[in-house]
Amino acid sequence: MMILKSFIPGNLISLYMTIINSVVMVGLYYGFLTTLSIGPFYIFLLRARVMEEGEEGTEKKLSATTGFIIAWL
Repeated sequence: MMILKSFIPGNLISLYMTIINSVVMVGLYYGFLTTLSIGPFYIFLLRARVMEEGEEGTEKKLSATTGFIIAWL
């Protein structure tokens, strides 16, 4: 019954403000910032994965993947 009371419009604003001011929202915000940041190594990795074909393409995919992993270290 307590859960149903929180869905009354007056309480929704209070619930919304509690969620927005919580530590969880701060964590989600910074999590999305770090997840969605795109560096040059992402672009090189995507280009090698999508556009390159054949034996040379395999070599480029391997080197792009290795560079991607090294860039994170």
